[in-house]
Amino acid sequence: MVGIVVVSHSKQLAEGIKELADQMTQGKCQIAVAGGIDDPANPIGTDPVQIMTAIETVVDDGSALVLMDLGSALLSAEMALELIDPELAEKVQLCAAPIVEGTMSAAVAAGSGLPIEAVKAEAMAALSAKKAHLGIEEEASASNSASSATVSGPALEFNWTVLNPHGLHARPAAAVVGALSAFDAELTISRGVDSANAKSLNSIAVLSVRKNDEITFTARGAQAEQAILAFEALACDGFGEDVNVVPEMPTEDATETSVAEVDGAIAGVAAADGIVTAPASFFSVRTPKVPTRAFEDAEAELKRLNSAIARIVEGLRSEAVIARLAKDTVKAEIFTAHGGMLSDPDLLPQFSAEVQKKTIAEQAWLNVMTRLQEQYASSESAYMRERAMDVQDIIRQVMVALVGADDDEVDIAPNTILFAEDLSPSDTARLDKDTVLGICLQGGGKTSHSAIIARAMGIPAIVRATGCLSEVKEGQQVTLDGFTGLLWTAPPDEKAAELEAQRNVWIAQCEETATKALEPAITLDGVHFPVQANIGGYGDVEKALASGAEGVGLLRTEFLFQSRAELPDEDAQYDEYKRIAAAFGDKLITIRTLDVGGDKPLASYPMEKEENPFLGHRGVRMCLSYPALFKTQIRALIRAAAEQSNIQMMVPMIANQRELKAVKVLVEECRAELSMPANVVPMQVGIMIEVPAAVLDADALAQEADFFSIGTNDLTQYVMAADRGNPQVAELVNYNEPAVIRAIKMTCEAGRKAGIAVSMCGEMAGDTKATKLLVNAGVTKLSASPALLPDLKACLRQIDVNSNA
Repeated sequence: MVGIVVVSHSKQLAEGIKELADQMTQGKCQIAVAGGIDDPANPIGTDPVQIMTAIETVVDDGSALVLMDLGSALLSAEMALELIDPELAEKVQLCAAPIVEGTMSAAVAAGSGLPIEAVKAEAMAALSAKKAHLGIEEEASASNSASSATVSGPALEFNWTVLNPHGLHARPAAAVVGALSAFDAELTISRGVDSANAKSLNSIAVLSVRKNDEITFTARGAQAEQAILAFEALACDGFGEDVNVVPEMPTEDATETSVAEVDGAIAGVAAADGIVTAPASFFSVRTPKVPTRAFEDAEAELKRLNSAIARIVEGLRSEAVIARLAKDTVKAEIFTAHGGMLSDPDLLPQFSAEVQKKTIAEQAWLNVMTRLQEQYASSESAYMRERAMDVQDIIRQVMVALVGADDDEVDIAPNTILFAEDLSPSDTARLDKDTVLGICLQGGGKTSHSAIIARAMGIPAIVRATGCLSEVKEGQQVTLDGFTGLLWTAPPDEKAAELEAQRNVWIAQCEETATKALEPAITLDGVHFPVQANIGGYGDVEKALASGAEGVGLLRTEFLFQSRAELPDEDAQYDEYKRIAAAFGDKLITIRTLDVGGDKPLASYPMEKEENPFLGHRGVRMCLSYPALFKTQIRALIRAAAEQSNIQMMVPMIANQRELKAVKVLVEECRAELSMPANVVPMQVGIMIEVPAAVLDADALAQEADFFSIGTNDLTQYVMAADRGNPQVAELVNYNEPAVIRAIKMTCEAGRKAGIAVSMCGEMAGDTKATKLLVNAGVTKLSASPALLPDLKACLRQIDVNSNA
């Protein structure tokens, strides 16, 4: 694969360009930067040694294309080629393309696997779209002719009925762009007579595709067929959403009507359950004004704007990673969608057109994004109209970065109800739920991202409370009823008492649920049935313990590997495993070894794509093929288990005894390499039962494994031969199917005969409708998402283990 090197006098600019390119390619292209010099007093400049190092980082067994800004950058790049090994230098080409646009085009081409000549040609043709937009036809035509081959050939089409509850809004649109942006093809999505660039998040979003709309995906070009297959797979997967879950809010433009006017109250729309009485505290944010300053030149203004955008994209990316590690999918998806909006390639030519009119960067940004906000605001869909606030959020953040201002903190007095016209998603995400007791918005909507986050955080909220900002004073005592949508400013004595009673009932219910969750699940016949948590990292520990987890039935170690440019070393893994185990005291934690490959790639360890990844090189198969990678994790686990005796290791995707024995051989090799003392008890090694072959050979596997854990998500799809991401076969992906139940019973019977524990960590484990069946089948432990544990424990307390009734 062709690697890309970005050389700039400014480190910040080089890194910003890389971030934009990474967003466009979803990390599918290796990019290294060499920006600035190591001199705090005079950081602007270029360093041949730094460039040489960057080239060596990406060239490897492939080739590299170097893009530079002006002046000494070219001379330094040429000098770098003289410094490196001549054999490597032969694989490197310098490119005269514009550094920003050229890097974008080159990265997309390289990420698509094109050879260096084609990558360089794409970079050199990068200005063609901009020139065409500006009417420079003669100059643009040459570039266009060079790239016309990439969009030649017949158009391929794929038709789909959109099943997503809110249509193709920003988050599904981000999934589309992320999956398709690297394909060398012209891609469009059409709804009726309207169409959108399928590589542009904002174009897709403002197309206003709703649930049950018919869309046509069209692809033309060198990789049209691959793009069609990728889009089809994405559509069948709900564009990253679970289309079978009933949404908590109306799916379409159902009018959000306020409750009837009531004396002593302001009527709004209920957005998040709960009742709270507290003083009012007002909050507002302001977008910085466009400064009065002289226009520099088009290139400088565009650099200023791209640098500011890159900083915000990086911040959003970090926020998304943090949220994802904390299993806060709501925030993670919102931050990812915002990053996609900012990285939209359709915005670049608009920014360029503005600065060519001698418009300063700040005004250019405001002009383009205000037009985009108006497009959202005028959408046919009420859900999409509420995304206009997301655009306003982005506008403010980038303006703050452009003018160098401090962003307003959501800083309100403790134990108060926050009042505002509206809250942006980033504002809401920064709220402290222990300080903000409630939220009352004069604007907003039930499906706005701020309302979604408020519900996820458990903060009572009302939206569209007209008059709340003018009729309520700072510090005034009010009562917010998130159940009915009323804000009480002067309730009659009788109503005040009623509200207080309702609040006490609500608080008591919450406290009872929390208290009982911490108690063990004792069945009717006095059996203590262990209930554990599935977690994805240290960020889930507090929630798991607060939900009553009696250990961890599944720790997904992928959190240490994903969203990283480099693999975590042994010490980093050891520290994290030990930290998590220590947090659970003597409670057992089960750590699953790396479960990636196939449909779950690693940016830090590229693997070949497969036509059928669910039946491919994944899980233990991939790990055994890369023993250096696998042994690093095993050694980290052995070291952690030697200090924290509550650790056991679990291996995914085991299909036969040979694989399990091979893993155990590696474990022994690692123990020998670490010179583990004989008196250190080896950690237990168990397996996931998720492949039908493992069920049929469970008796033999039970002789080698220390424990079983049934993963019902994969087991169900493999037993039923039905992709769990495909809505067309959704009725088959049902763990209540007799064949799946039979597989579970066979596994439990094999475990019982061998005297080993059989736990379950799949989706079925958290389904209280299936709990009695699983107990009767012989499952000895259940592990589920922390949020499901209180109800799961309550269900177990109503079960008689020794009864088959």
